[in-house]
Amino acid sequence: MSTSESTGHFIDTLRVLVAREFRMRYKGSAFGVLWAILSPLGTVAILHFLFSQVLPIGIPNFAAFMYTALLPWTWFQASVQTGSNVLSDNRALVRTPFFSKPLLPWAVTCTNFGLYLFALPVVFALMVYEGLPFTTALLALPLIWIVQWILTLGFTMLMAAIGILVRDVQHLISVVLLFWFYLTPIFYDLSQIPPDYSQWFVLNPMTAIVTAHRAVTVYGQLPDWIALAEVAAASVVLLGLSLVLFRTLEDSFIDEA
Repeated sequence: MSTSESTGHFIDTLRVLVAREFRMRYKGSAFGVLWAILSPLGTVAILHFLFSQVLPIGIPNFAAFMYTALLPWTWFQASVQTGSNVLSDNRALVRTPFFSKPLLPWAVTCTNFGLYLFALPVVFALMVYEGLPFTTALLALPLIWIVQWILTLGFTMLMAAIGILVRDVQHLISVVLLFWFYLTPIFYDLSQIPPDYSQWFVLNPMTAIVTAHRAVTVYGQLPDWIALAEVAAASVVLLGLSLVLFRTLEDSFIDEA
């Protein structure tokens, strides 16, 4: 099979898996894919009431401020969470001869990116509602997506490889992601953190991602390219190592699935 044929087969199979993921996820749901909007909006509504009325933290345009960060976080969290059990949930495919198993983490990442794109217009609606300008900085969004894509796929593939062999990971990752959520500046600003602690928050790769999203939407500024480049470089390394680990353990997946 030529390279072009292999690429075409990869894309076609990935498209089928993503469509299948959408059907399985929202099967029997009255609202279907609308939950991609309703779920984060519900979180925004609760936190907006809490931090603007009960415990005001003084952040202007808070709804857009938070939703802009919550959206990429949801893409990342859902992918990593689902990735931890994607192999065990697809036993038939894992046991199918010649099926490329890395396609499963790819499909999870693609599906959640699709949900991100579906909910993205809400960001623009909140910008209009809160009187935020649309600037040329928005053109940087696709570059931010690429960086987050690599980062998300790297963690998703890593969790897929480990999760099927160590089943406790599927439960532990929920706790880790909960802590990770609060250590990411989603409903607070990085400038509000004391300097002694903020340097540690910067080590969180999702800090650069959500800050970049917020910069180009809420503030109309270009992202911190240096911070984004550092995350991109680390993400490429992570993805490479995750793929090597995945391929190394691949033969044992059939027995564990």
